[in-house]
Amino acid sequence: MAKVLQLTQAEAYEIADSFAQASACILDFRIQNRSSLSDDEATDLEKSEDSLDHMVVLFRGYGIRLIGSLAQDAVSELKAAISLGKEVIARINSIKKAIKIAGTLVDLAVAVLAKDPKGILAAVKGVQTAAKGSEDEKKE
Repeated sequence: MAKVLQLTQAEAYEIADSFAQASACILDFRIQNRSSLSDDEATDLEKSEDSLDHMVVLFRGYGIRLIGSLAQDAVSELKAAISLGKEVIARINSIKKAIKIAGTLVDLAVAVLAKDPKGILAAVKGVQTAAKGSEDEKKE
């Protein structure tokens, strides 16, 4: 039988709040860059915000339960990835990169909703790769 990890209410709220803060970072970026955003770019960012906000409600209302042997590892990686995504969105000034990072955060939230630790770890790598790509291009 697969290992099941039920996060405490406090842990689920902490993760939900982190996703809510990530959504707020995306909103801030969208507002600060509204004069530079195309309609499609603004829509993409807004869809990411809406998706994260919707999942935050689910995480708060139903908690978070992960199934699989990598569940505990996934939780610690998840928290670090959300934090990284928020930090990078706050620092970057590239619309395309913000959209990419916002999308990776949505992918991460979907993996949590799917209760899939392997998916969470893969999504964490997606956030890290998007964030690293943003930092590498900033240095050039």
